[in-house]
Amino acid sequence: GVPLLSQNRQFQWFHNPTYIYPIVPAYAATTLKKAGYDVVWLDGIAEKWSYQKWLNEIKKEKPDLIVMETKTPVIKKHWEIINQLKIVNCKLKIVLIGDHVTALPEESFKNSKVDYILTGGDYDFLLLNLANYLTKGAKLEPGIYYREENKIKNTGRFLLNHDLNTLPFID
Repeated sequence: GVPLLSQNRQFQWFHNPTYIYPIVPAYAATTLKKAGYDVVWLDGIAEKWSYQKWLNEIKKEKPDLIVMETKTPVIKKHWEIINQLKIVNCKLKIVLIGDHVTALPEESFKNSKVDYILTGGDYDFLLLNLANYLTKGAKLEPGIYYREENKIKNTGRFLLNHDLNTLPFID
């Protein structure tokens, strides 16, 4: 089968490949791009890439930051991938988003070398905030978990106070 997330963000196994456009990650990518950040979209599932092909693309692109949406059925595999990516590039910053890490953010810090977790449903806005924090020293908004001197810290409970009407059209 093929593991996928549906439009309503539910994890499902499909017998036949079915590709549903990831709306919120697409909004996040477009928002970053419109703010002047270089964005590369590497959807290995939609591209039908092997894990090795996806990893080779990561090595080729040399990103500063990788964002992965995760769900409960695949979280342990994502921890393995994060730890492997950190071996490939220890300076790479890795961000997890999704329902599982919103409910249990500290679990992923204990089981992987993830750098940031964005909690709540407005991670398209939080990702822009995080990018601005990393590049411009902006203050982090509520809802972000991070490591500091080997301690897990956070900016408080996420807020759903962003105006969705300000999001750009997905490119």
